Amino acid sequence: MTTLIDFHNIVIHLIELLEALIAIEKEKLEAVTSKNLDTLNNCIKNEQVLVLKLKGFDKKREQILSALGYDGLSYKEIIARLPAEQKEESNKLFTTLQQATDEFHAINDSVKIALDVNLHVINTTLSKLGINPETQQTPSGNNLKNRFA
Repeated sequence: MTTLIDFHNIVIHLIELLEALIAIEKEKLEAVTSKNLDTLNNCIKNEQVLVLKLKGFDKKREQILSALGYDGLSYKEIIARLPAEQKEESNKLFTTLQQATDEFHAINDSVKIALDVNLHVINTTLSKLGINPETQQTPSGNNLKNRFA
C-alpha cells in the first residue's frame, strides 16, 4: 500500500538530486567562465546521468500520487488536503524542494548567460576572420552555426 511516507521519500530523493545538479551547475559555470572545455564536458556527462535519474524519480512520484488519489494536483493542493498532523512535514519538504528548485534555476540561468556570451565571442572572432557561421560549410556539410548551437 502506498502512503504519504512514500511520497515524502521521493521528494527527499528529488531534493538530493537537485542539490547534486546544483553542484554540477556551479562547476559548469566555473568551467565556462574559465574556458575549461574538459571540465565542461565532464559536467555535461554527469548532468545527463542525473537528468535520467530525475526523470525516473519524477515518474515514480507521479505513480505514487496517482495511487494516493492526488493525480494532477500541485504540491500545495496536496498539502491543503492533508490532515493537520501531516501538513507540517509536507510543508517543510515543499519549502526545501522549492528552494532547491529556485537555486538550480538561478545557477542554470547564469550558465546559459555565460555560454551565450562565449558563443557571441566565438561568432565575433569568426566574423573578424571572414567566416560566417551562418553559411560557412564544414567538410560534413553542416554549417558552423549548427555545430555551435
